[in-house]
Amino acid sequence: MKTIKVTQNASGKYTPDTLKITLQPKAESKTYTEAVEELKEKTAELNKKFSGELAGKGAMVSSVMRNNKKLFCAHTELTIALPLTDVRAGDMLSAAEQSGVEWISEFTLKDDSYRSELVSRAVTEARASAEVIANAAGVRLGALVSVEYAAPYSANHRLMRAACMDLNADSVEPEQINAVETVTCEWEIA
Repeated sequence: MKTIKVTQNASGKYTPDTLKITLQPKAESKTYTEAVEELKEKTAELNKKFSGELAGKGAMVSSVMRNNKKLFCAHTELTIALPLTDVRAGDMLSAAEQSGVEWISEFTLKDDSYRSELVSRAVTEARASAEVIANAAGVRLGALVSVEYAAPYSANHRLMRAACMDLNADSVEPEQINAVETVTCEWEIA
């Protein structure tokens, strides 16, 4: 079967509406129990600083060798997601900065319907390109025989972007960010 195969990207600029802060507390000790207890204490202390609004993913514990001694490392991720319009966003970023633990901030869209719109547009544009190719080749485009779509790592994977901001400002205003979706469509040549 002879085909025409087109890979098409569709992109758009979006203004993020959500600030997500992920804190990564860790604890290390000679025993498993001590590492877990120390992590619980750190987690409770962080939760107080964030008004009890942190969501956790559970703890992970691993053993490591340091200077020929076995140690246990306990770690977890705690997150808080706030609308960018929330007046506390700047305060929460300041709290993360002062927390003493590693942390990440990212800007996302709460609603990921933009992905459906981009995928639809990519398929439409792929078909238009395939028709141009078919016309130029003097053939007709037949039935769609396959579509490939590789979903991003996470819903907001391609929306993560650091933006310059003043942590002391009353609001957090990140730059617009780009989202991209890609499809590969293959049509039969009629």
